[in-house]
Amino acid sequence: MIKKYFLVLIVITVGLNCFSQDSIPKNYFQSPLGIPLYLAGNFGELRSNHFHSGLDMKTQGKEGFKVYAAADGYVSRVKISPWGYGKTIYIDHPNGYTTVYAHLQRYKGVIAKTIKQHQHKKESWEIDWYPSDTLMKVKKGDVIALSGNTGGSGGPHLHFEIRETETEFPVNPLLFGFNIKDNIKPLIRSITLTPLNDTSYVNNKRKTQRFLVSGSAGTYKLKYATSIVAYGEIGIGIETIDKLNGYGNRNGIYSIELSQNSTTIFKSEMKKFSFDESRALNSLIDYEMYLIQKIRFQRSYIEPNNRLNIYTEEKNNGVVHFDKKDKNAFKYVVKDTYGNTSTISFPVTGGYDKKQISSILKASVDTVFSYKDSNYFTKQNIALSIPKNALYKDLSFQFHTADTLTGAITPTYFLHNDYTPVHKPIYVSIKVGRLSEYHRSKATIVHFDRRKRYYSKGGTWRNNYITAKSKAFGGFAVMIDTIPPKITPTNIYANKNMAGNSTITVKIADNLSGVKSYRGSIDGKWIIMEYESKKAKLFYTFDNIPKGKHNFELTLTDGVGNESKVSIPFTR
Repeated sequence: MIKKYFLVLIVITVGLNCFSQDSIPKNYFQSPLGIPLYLAGNFGELRSNHFHSGLDMKTQGKEGFKVYAAADGYVSRVKISPWGYGKTIYIDHPNGYTTVYAHLQRYKGVIAKTIKQHQHKKESWEIDWYPSDTLMKVKKGDVIALSGNTGGSGGPHLHFEIRETETEFPVNPLLFGFNIKDNIKPLIRSITLTPLNDTSYVNNKRKTQRFLVSGSAGTYKLKYATSIVAYGEIGIGIETIDKLNGYGNRNGIYSIELSQNSTTIFKSEMKKFSFDESRALNSLIDYEMYLIQKIRFQRSYIEPNNRLNIYTEEKNNGVVHFDKKDKNAFKYVVKDTYGNTSTISFPVTGGYDKKQISSILKASVDTVFSYKDSNYFTKQNIALSIPKNALYKDLSFQFHTADTLTGAITPTYFLHNDYTPVHKPIYVSIKVGRLSEYHRSKATIVHFDRRKRYYSKGGTWRNNYITAKSKAFGGFAVMIDTIPPKITPTNIYANKNMAGNSTITVKIADNLSGVKSYRGSIDGKWIIMEYESKKAKLFYTFDNIPKGKHNFELTLTDGVGNESKVSIPFTR
């Protein structure tokens, strides 16, 4: 009896292991488009401050293709925004996955009607709605929308995702068996070696060294027969992209493995990730080099507070220690989702030449922040609060002030620099001299970046300090915004007959604090006005407006409460 029990247990355990290793259902989901699939972007591609969480499916440079439900399920979420994903549908499926369809032009059928009713109920075009599981059920192949270019899209396409419903982790859709042709091996363009402390060197230098490579069709080597000599704690990185058949877009890599003398010291795989971790992409890449040179190197070493779950193997966090006269053979193996593979092997010798090492003048440091703790800094009339786990490694923090920005009422306080990424927002508080209540209500903290551009961050008052949060270090100052936003009607004027127009369209703009809200109405009744942020315009599509005289009104409010209003009579 005991033997039989253990035999059953072994069979169950083996079965569970097999299931866990191959639990992704192949061919369960159909394509959301009825045209051949070509990708403008793939899963895990490196984007600004995040990984790409799905597939960007090309739509032949046009909008209006039918978008189909990939499987049976129900609409679990609808989000409409002028930013990000634009018009989006989320569908939950009984197999534990959720599919996401983004940048849609418009919704179709019962879904369109139900969403419109909800917008009118809330009197808001922008919504983030979680309807009940019985309200909008769909069958596999149902037309749910038309493809578009809404939100932050850079051109017509469909952004498609598959997520785990329970965790909301996006999963690589290419693992689900979609028919996308790809026999192109990843491209390797260069590698880097980075000294990680003051006693480490690469070719007798204390800064990152980039080494170009040559080759093709999956086989690469160092260009110019370059020799590499390193000493101390060194991090190695690679510049690599993937391409798919049919188009020349730069796509992300599925797997990167680095070995030292035939032993794997680092491996990453892009199967799935957490949105909470996605910003740690800025720790995966050499962030400063990206900002300066627009080159994304993927580090094959892990900074202390980088908690990405894409790392599957590591030895000493991928950091390599070189002693004098060490001889090491390194090899990168880079793969895409379909197993197309490229490699590069390169030797590195341990050592340095003390005579050739130039002395580097160390920058002054105001304090050192620990990534393990929350940190607080105050000086002059500014205070900085950094939450625990906001930094990826300890930071040698620097501070200085500069002349006041034109229009600012405080000096510009430079809190370190924006070449150092943060995982969580930091909080900046600036003390301001005596202001009237009116001007306090119009005050906003602005962030000043390395390109001398500034952006409003808003702010709340406590005593004489105004506080705002920021996702980057850099310069900060306080400015006053008393200028109302601007409304410019483009196809309507007083007493115009609008019978020949399908929409009312206006351009909008604001000088500093940004558009916060708007409300459009006809004859006092709220109307759905869509905000197309890329063109800075609002538009209303005529719907059941009877013939006769009418009045269009629009009120626009900026981030500090300045308000503009237009009232235009028209006929139809």
